[in-house]
Amino acid sequence: MIARFVPHRSVLSASLYAVVILVLADTTAASANEAEIRKVIEEYCVAISDMAAERRMATQSAMLKELEARVEDKIARLEQKKGELETLLKRREDLRGLARQELVEIYAGMEPEIASIQLEKLDVRLASSVLRQLKPRQASAILNEMNPDFAARMAKTIASAARNGKEDP
Repeated sequence: MIARFVPHRSVLSASLYAVVILVLADTTAASANEAEIRKVIEEYCVAISDMAAERRMATQSAMLKELEARVEDKIARLEQKKGELETLLKRREDLRGLARQELVEIYAGMEPEIASIQLEKLDVRLASSVLRQLKPRQASAILNEMNPDFAARMAKTIASAARNGKEDP
């Protein structure tokens, strides 16, 4: 007769016990009562099923906590990077605004003929942005000195920017 199974705390030792029972079941099947062996195996499986489930839950819970900590760490690092990028973008925009204003002041102080020659060499969007920020009298004097084709493109760009409500074209 096979002794009744008393569940151990260790799932590993319980698993070894199950292997021993299965080996015994194979070798003594002919001589022992097969129903009793099946009953012992069934009791064993029932006894360890709760422990195995608890162990799985504990392992999965620990893994989830570890993953959660890693995700939170990543989020914190990304938030820090986001703050750094926002600071850099703000500084960049401040420098752009300062450079743009300085550029406008430079062109405002130039003679219209010289300013028109210089503006024709710039990108149309930048040149039209500078012209939009000049006083209308200064801008018209510069446009008057420009190549007619370039002046027409500038006027279209300025009008388009005004229509779209953009500060800079």
